[in-house]
Amino acid sequence: MRMLILLVGLLLPHIVNASIFERCEDAAQFAELAGSQCTKVSVALNHEQKNSNNISLFVRKFPALVQRQGSIWLIAGGPGESGATLYTLIDTFRETFPHLDIMVPDHRGTGASTTICPQESVNSTAGTALVGGEWGECFAHMYANADYVKAFNITNAAKDLRLLVDNMSGAGKRYVYGVSYGTQLTLRLLQLDNLHLDGVLLDSLVPLQDDKGFDLSKRSQVVDMIGRALLVRCQQSIECSKKNTENLQQQLSELSAQFTSVQDISADLPQVSLSTVLGNILDVPQVRAQLPELISALSQGDSSLLIKAVNEVTNHYQQLNPGYVNFGASIPLVQVISSSENNLRPTLTKKDIEKEAETLLFTSSVPSHLAGNSMPIYEKDNFYNKLPKALPRVMILQGTLDPKTHYKAAKSHADKLAQLGKINFIDIVDAPHFIAFNAPSCFKQLASSFINDQVIPEAMCKDENVLIQF
Repeated sequence: MRMLILLVGLLLPHIVNASIFERCEDAAQFAELAGSQCTKVSVALNHEQKNSNNISLFVRKFPALVQRQGSIWLIAGGPGESGATLYTLIDTFRETFPHLDIMVPDHRGTGASTTICPQESVNSTAGTALVGGEWGECFAHMYANADYVKAFNITNAAKDLRLLVDNMSGAGKRYVYGVSYGTQLTLRLLQLDNLHLDGVLLDSLVPLQDDKGFDLSKRSQVVDMIGRALLVRCQQSIECSKKNTENLQQQLSELSAQFTSVQDISADLPQVSLSTVLGNILDVPQVRAQLPELISALSQGDSSLLIKAVNEVTNHYQQLNPGYVNFGASIPLVQVISSSENNLRPTLTKKDIEKEAETLLFTSSVPSHLAGNSMPIYEKDNFYNKLPKALPRVMILQGTLDPKTHYKAAKSHADKLAQLGKINFIDIVDAPHFIAFNAPSCFKQLASSFINDQVIPEAMCKDENVLIQF
């Protein structure tokens, strides 16, 4: 592994203190990692079993830039994404929280922490990614070790985080930031007794677990709602409607019926449905603004704008990983957690999903990946679909055009949480998913005010990076 880490054994429930951190070996390889410190700690595979085997958790620390006042834990999304997803944004976080140590764990099953399959280790052939024969080896390992796999659940991950926060935060105030699935993991953490936090920031809040309109099996319907809303915005704009006089939804419907995949449009494109490619575009502000012109061009037989858009989307996400050894998303972990807790229609087949997609102009690949899941799944526990008993101060930053965690679902969830404590719910106007990444100006302004206990008078924020200007 390309980073210096210290493996420390411990007896639960105690965990090592912050003095175990050592300079990361890769701290000199990437400017954003300069000064970071790394460690590994050992925790129980299953926190409910007294004689459980142990697994290891990797944590990276960015010490406070100015006089230290406490710490904040950054919890990545997924499920399946490692903390490395957040490294290229570290300047945003350090500018926002200069007086806090920033702690970035790889939650269990991801990155440099213990993974479900040995083939996902940072030391394997392709690092954390599964390639070639590793897929079959990984699946065989999962089937042969079902109880081990089932221990990689949200509740055990929350108990991991509880131990880290309690024992490695150091003196001062304690905060947690979670994004996407990280908001679900953070809210599971808040269900645990005797936890002290001074505040929680939730970026792109997931739906309630019993929200049948917005669970993962309905992700394509959610994406379609956002895509159609954008096309309506164009039709309502004088400038945009002048350039695109034909009905965009009708044009797109005809194009989807004409092409089985975008490879039928151009050999330079992958063998993926047009609706899925356009669904992916909705996540990237500068690319989704090109949708009206892109659709009009395709209707005239011009694929150049689509090819350009696909390349821009790829480049948008590639900037998150300049080569971190622990970067990546664990597909096995995604399958296990999503199928166990976040799919309210587990009996759907891939054919059912394909049938539903026939009427959609924008889709996601998520439902088809979940359909017919054969991975080991775990039973829902007493924490499933429950709310915390009480909350610290909470700020929720939600994009109004989020194609992953829909605004209506997030608002419904937030309204439930508001019965338990003080909630600041802020609309990030026109923003897609992941506010810290896509709308950094709003994020820095609002998160800084929240952490510093300043008054937040507005319930919305406009960031030039994401505003739709058709």
